[in-house]
Amino acid sequence: MGIESFLQNNKCIALDTNVFIALFAREVLGKKVVPLIDAAANQGKLELIASVLAFAECAVKPYREGNWMALDQIKLMFQMPHLRVYPVDDRVAEEAARIRAVYKFKMPDAIHLATAITQRADVFLTNDYQLVTIKEIPVIKMEDL
Repeated sequence: MGIESFLQNNKCIALDTNVFIALFAREVLGKKVVPLIDAAANQGKLELIASVLAFAECAVKPYREGNWMALDQIKLMFQMPHLRVYPVDDRVAEEAARIRAVYKFKMPDAIHLATAITQRADVFLTNDYQLVTIKEIPVIKMEDL
């Protein structure tokens, strides 16, 4: 699957924490996400969604290292246009519990997926191979872009 067809077929994309981390770390897979960020933030062609948990997970390393510049970059990323960040509310918590029970995923993964499902994302983008087994939402691995 190419990035162009991915963008044409999906208008609301939920992002896992590892997508943001790959982007911030300038990993090879992170470079594949740049067109998505551009299409959302600069062109307004699609909507990105994430759980507030993604921000918390991304902020751990800058806090640990006292890297306030990196923390500021993360804060800016999570405020970009066309990225909606959702709290863990009752609906997300209940869906996350169900996902964890059925698929035995770790709770953070279940929360990210529950956010995507409750917000009706078209697809969930991740770098986690295990998550592709979920049936309730299509899951695309970053390497497949």
